[in-house]
Amino acid sequence: MTLIVGYDGGESADAALEAAISLALALDEPLFVVCGVSPPGGMGEEYDVLEEAIVDALSPVVEAAVARARVAGVSTNPILVDASPVDALLTAAVEHQARMIIVGYGAAGRIRAALFGAVSHKVLDESDIPVLVVP
Repeated sequence: MTLIVGYDGGESADAALEAAISLALALDEPLFVVCGVSPPGGMGEEYDVLEEAIVDALSPVVEAAVARARVAGVSTNPILVDASPVDALLTAAVEHQARMIIVGYGAAGRIRAALFGAVSHKVLDESDIPVLVVP
């Protein structure tokens, strides 16, 4: 089995990463650092350019997170997926037979979460496996 952590470099993602590293060490499980890089909107040239910019910006951030986990002694791999963060996490969890998904409770705020939905809420709602939400 494995552990999946959602990571985008934000403050709440850092907290989730630290919790995931601790759990991976305690459970002796490999860790996958997952980031959905699909921009909102449809297809087309603008979409492709924006997606490439997102990948360029987030790849080093995800690689740094992987390096942090490896330094701590956790077998870790990055996954950047052309999907929404929720779809990326749920798909990775199935593909890698995850025991648990770990996500941060984002700083988007309650109003924004109510209007647009928070990743943590959607993952909790849609996941078939346990989800740890880290404040």
